[in-house]
Amino acid sequence: MIEQNKYCQFCGTHLVRKYDRSKMRSFCEACNVFKYVDPKVAVVAIVPSNNTILLIRRAIEPHLGKWSLPSGYVDRGESIENALVREVFEETTICASPHRYLGVFSGKGPVIVHVYVATHKSGTAKAAEEVSEIKWFELGKIPELPFPYDQEIMSAYKTYLHNL
Repeated sequence: MIEQNKYCQFCGTHLVRKYDRSKMRSFCEACNVFKYVDPKVAVVAIVPSNNTILLIRRAIEPHLGKWSLPSGYVDRGESIENALVREVFEETTICASPHRYLGVFSGKGPVIVHVYVATHKSGTAKAAEEVSEIKWFELGKIPELPFPYDQEIMSAYKTYLHNL
């Protein structure tokens, strides 16, 4: 089910459902405009070292306690690359930089995910805010990852490694 707004973000009027061409959408009768639910944009970093990649154990919802790739939302006005640097540092305290764009993943829910293979530039990885643990995992021993695109991302990463 696609998320929908209940109230107009500009005037506060309760929104109704109305056809916009052939699709039902939220409509503000006071402003006389359709209201669109835009997707969120996130960035994911695959940080390799030798034959391992860095994973974080989440200390927040969603997926509290699960292992995941370092990731986060892109702030308005922030480049995807800068968001990657910021998110990796916020979660792991290491300085990383985007190395190779792996791709964009979309269509499963409200988040569009951009994925980079990142280079570990400096610092020692340790759990920071929103993270309870960090670990370098061998590719064959990666635990189940919880987000909708994780399987596709890991498959794309393995293809990338194969083509090196």
